[in-house]
Amino acid sequence: MFSKIDTKATILSVITLIIVALALHILPPLGLLLGLFATIPGIILWHKSVESFAFTAVVTVVLTTLLGNIFVLSIMILLLVVSFVVGQLLKERTSKERILYITTTYISIIALIAFMMLQALKKIPNATSLIKPFKDQMYSVIANASVSADYKQMFEETFRQSSVQLPSYIIIGVFLLILINLIITFPILRKFKIATPIFKPLYAWQMKRSVLWIYIIVLICVMFSTEPSAFQTIVLNFQTVLSLCMYIQGLSVIHFFGKAKSMPPALTIILMVVGTILTPLTHIVSLLGFVDLCINLKRIIKK
Repeated sequence: MFSKIDTKATILSVITLIIVALALHILPPLGLLLGLFATIPGIILWHKSVESFAFTAVVTVVLTTLLGNIFVLSIMILLLVVSFVVGQLLKERTSKERILYITTTYISIIALIAFMMLQALKKIPNATSLIKPFKDQMYSVIANASVSADYKQMFEETFRQSSVQLPSYIIIGVFLLILINLIITFPILRKFKIATPIFKPLYAWQMKRSVLWIYIIVLICVMFSTEPSAFQTIVLNFQTVLSLCMYIQGLSVIHFFGKAKSMPPALTIILMVVGTILTPLTHIVSLLGFVDLCINLKRIIKK
């Protein structure tokens, strides 16, 4: 096995990953920024030598454990898993969209399992404790204002739902981080003679119709699940994740409309940005995606 290890590449990769781990330990924001690039050594090693990747992963995990920081160790393990999954999918000549979805699925499952285990071991606070500072601050504002009991109850229910929807927010966060990671790292990987696909233009993105039916079923379940329960927690998290799918489909419709009507690219981008940062318009974008999956708006626009 050791004869198959690329010594130089392995040493450089270990040094790079340890620098990222130290940055996470000393200055977390800088470490997270470096983490967006930290999958590059692992992906290159996976293509050069699987044995080198395995040796690097073991050494990195052992050395990171010595820091005694469970947050840093968790991030480094996730980065190694991302490197493995993306590296293998690149070997299989998979499309960039499929790499994004599959990697998000794997990392989300691992992150959620790790999150629940760490909560069970009392290593990190539970969701209610994480939201409590925001809740207390909001209640202090309410206490100084003339707010009716109905509004107070509404705020209480909002915070409760936010705590149970934390897993879906983790999944969305993982999706966005992996998307940024792929956009940043793939051009660099090409310089190391690793073939990487490119994203289809946004107007060509198309969710499967099965996502629509699942979303409708989930919405119906949410309507009838009014009491706090494990079932309500599950459907609320599904609703959040599937709403993101509808939103992406809605952005695709806007981009398609801009292309079909020969709108200036800057105007199309402005529409998508406004539809992202303004909450009421975000719901309209999601509705566009929903309608597109129902009646194929893109075909109507094309005609």
